[in-house]
Amino acid sequence: MKWSETLPESQRPTMRHVNSFQHAINEVQSIWKFATSSPDLAKLREVTAQIENDTGLSCEWSWFDQVDIAKKGNSKGMRLKQWVESQGMRMKDVIAFGDNFNDLSMLKTAGLGVAMGNSEDAIKEQADLVTLDNTQPGIAEVIRKYVL
Repeated sequence: MKWSETLPESQRPTMRHVNSFQHAINEVQSIWKFATSSPDLAKLREVTAQIENDTGLSCEWSWFDQVDIAKKGNSKGMRLKQWVESQGMRMKDVIAFGDNFNDLSMLKTAGLGVAMGNSEDAIKEQADLVTLDNTQPGIAEVIRKYVL
């Protein structure tokens, strides 16, 4: 919630605290994605396993203490592919940048999947290329080398 409040109002996601994931899932018509976060990583692993087992939703770690929860198959890679193809383009011509587990599907689907230097080793190993940290001009360097 604190993070959301740091964003400009027009960019803030709709966020609310729920006491029961099952209740939240059942009270809406559709879910694009929701996230949960906790400093208790053991409890977070337990809750995400329960969500996947009980609901059929998919859980992807998007930060060391945050998990994104969505319908199975509803990934960044799938959505990127749908958009690219809707524009008459091909995925082999796309460069995707990412730094966490929720970016893997996108990195694997793109023609060139680039992991940020601050990514965990497991992300870097699955990327085609690793660039500088997200605080440095790594994206610009890749664009300069592969696009311009």
